[in-house]
Amino acid sequence: MGYYASWTEPQNGGNYPISAIHWEGLTHVAAAFYIPDGKGGWATGSFDDATAAALIAAAHANGKKAIASIGGSQSGAMFEGSSSATNLPTFLTNLEAVLAKGYDGLDIDWEGGNLTVPQDQALETALIDGLRTRSPNAILTMTAGATYENQQPDLGWYATVAGKLDQINLMTYGMTGTWQGWQSWHSSPLHWNHVASTPTGIDVTIADYLAAGVPAAKLGVGAGFYGVCYTAPVTAPMQALGASQIVASDGAISYVNVLSTYATAGSSHYDAAAEAPYLALTGSNPQKCTYISYEDPQSIAAKGTWVKAQGLGGVIAWQLAEGFVASGANVTAQNPLLEALRTSLLQ
Repeated sequence: MGYYASWTEPQNGGNYPISAIHWEGLTHVAAAFYIPDGKGGWATGSFDDATAAALIAAAHANGKKAIASIGGSQSGAMFEGSSSATNLPTFLTNLEAVLAKGYDGLDIDWEGGNLTVPQDQALETALIDGLRTRSPNAILTMTAGATYENQQPDLGWYATVAGKLDQINLMTYGMTGTWQGWQSWHSSPLHWNHVASTPTGIDVTIADYLAAGVPAAKLGVGAGFYGVCYTAPVTAPMQALGASQIVASDGAISYVNVLSTYATAGSSHYDAAAEAPYLALTGSNPQKCTYISYEDPQSIAAKGTWVKAQGLGGVIAWQLAEGFVASGANVTAQNPLLEALRTSLLQ
């Protein structure tokens, strides 16, 4: 499932027309985002009707499913208000109205919030139950986070709701940071290196959810069509951070920007153990990056092959426009990351 952001449509100021989507690399497309307003309605900036109609029509014409993604980054507080006992009936009615636009389902992308985890989970359970009651035939997915082996969360709740959902998609991108006790690491490593100072990988994240009781077929992994930029002195994975900071990621460090602005002769490397590419740079670039961890067709294909071998539910891609190479000769060439998913996962 690839996320199509409303702001990437040319009529909304972007550069990725719906006509450029490589549909053969997808089974589902997610419209990002419908943003809760905390009262059961929609906030300014939600996905517009004209783009929605065009996206739904194109998806269905190509035999694919169209999903409305609800929420997005920092949406948790608005979800909390909209899913309260007072506002939930209105929220469910408005979600039904979104489905009535022609969508095949909904994606609950609840990120952040002001309440405790148990409080949020209780509200989200009520939301899921309400949607299943009102729209029993709709596809229903949700997002969840990667895990870190140095601070294990209780994932038992996901097992309790898995049976009510078609898929739980893990946002396994942007998995690194300049945190105390860490070394530099990859944005979306398929495999953990079992080093305590780089305590994360997609393989161990999946293992954690499986151990909690979530069925493999209900789990999806994330492929980020973007990377992260570290500043000096870091130039590779598994280095001491020193004064290094991550100063750019989603947006500025899109795959297409990596190709056009950051990659230089001799800068490209591949960590075959982690299945992750990276650039080692001098810092002579717009963000003064000296180390960029990102995704490329090789790493995306490795994810697709691994997901298929593990019997998992699939892959989510955030977000499609960041992998769009406008200079490509055709739709396939313009979407090399989607083509890698097609050949590794969908064939």
